[in-house]
Amino acid sequence: DRFLLPSYIEETIRPNALGRFEDLLIATAQSPAMMFYLDNAQSVAPGSEPPFRRAGLDPRRMPSGINENYARELLELHTLGVDGGYTQQDVINVARIFTGWSIERPERGAGFVFRDWAHDRGDKQVLGYTFKSAGQNEGLRLLRFLAQRPGTMHHVSAKLCARFVADEPPDGCIDAAVAAWQRTRGDIRAVLRAIFTSPDFWSARAVRTKVKTPFEFVVSAVRAAGVEPDNTPQLAQLVARLGEPLYQQPAPTGYAETEAHWVNSGALLARMNAAVMIARECTSIAPADSHAQLVDEINQRLLGGSMSTHTRDVILEQLADINDPTQARDLALGLALGGPDFQRQ
Repeated sequence: DRFLLPSYIEETIRPNALGRFEDLLIATAQSPAMMFYLDNAQSVAPGSEPPFRRAGLDPRRMPSGINENYARELLELHTLGVDGGYTQQDVINVARIFTGWSIERPERGAGFVFRDWAHDRGDKQVLGYTFKSAGQNEGLRLLRFLAQRPGTMHHVSAKLCARFVADEPPDGCIDAAVAAWQRTRGDIRAVLRAIFTSPDFWSARAVRTKVKTPFEFVVSAVRAAGVEPDNTPQLAQLVARLGEPLYQQPAPTGYAETEAHWVNSGALLARMNAAVMIARECTSIAPADSHAQLVDEINQRLLGGSMSTHTRDVILEQLADINDPTQARDLALGLALGGPDFQRQ
């Protein structure tokens, strides 16, 4: 399924990231990458028979029943959340609704296709609502229904606030996001604007409190140091060594957003080593006449003047016996990039 990732990012996520949530939900549901990853392409109504079965194909290679993987993750991760009030029977009925949502054969483009012969034609009940048999439209109706459920609004808003504000986001921020969702029927841009203009976003509890993921750390360090990489696979390998191999998280939950997952002694040592390596490729900060002047410039370039007194003192102490300006620049920059202040978003 890794071969489907580029189209998933470029054709499914990016065009819908700032649109309406229900459109993003539909786009991901119909994405070959999602259907392959969560096995929905193999989900068919029990007893259904493809029109080409009589052509002599091996029946052991044909899909044989309902697969609940996508249905479960749709409810648990993409919409309502694990405490969203749904039951196992709801999961089964959602899976029935999405029978027939599949992937076209590779020689025909490997895009989304609805296979009517594989669809469960019975009525289904989800969260107390009945979905009459309507082919592909059942799935579209369900996705729009889920996108406007209060549980979805709160769950997704809380995840966005945890991503951008704090590991344990304040209720006020979540409430502002939910209100924007209700007002705009799920306009993601409006929801994000409500988060970014919330008082909680600019509070002392939120500003520079979240820890960068390995990907964020490497990208921000390379940019801050003015490095012009000519070997991007090497950067991807560096991110992987720091614990976040790109697009390779096996669980559908994705990589963690919380500090506890990324901060430990081994991880911080690995980041420091990476910082020293990146600093050697620096092109944006020239050697300075004095150590104090050098650290002050690094403070402004990397941290916007927010370097702590403790970090500044530690760097100056390490520079005390170094006379070579370039060596001093590389060491000071490496310590600043690997230090605690730069680990914050």
